[in-house]
Amino acid sequence: MKKNTPLILIVVSAILIIADFIFSEEFDRGFWLTTLSSVLIIISMVLTIRENKKQDKN
Repeated sequence: MKKNTPLILIVVSAILIIADFIFSEEFDRGFWLTTLSSVLIIISMVLTIRENKKQDKN
């Protein structure tokens, strides 16, 4: 489960971003800050997955 956690977070964050675009009535500052935080979570989880793969090869 520990190795799959970053991937699960990426999928959930992507789904939440899409849902936010679909159901949001107003594209104000809060909307964009929420979207930005989700994108940053996705980037950090991708970097975590890449680092874990490098450590597994060694």
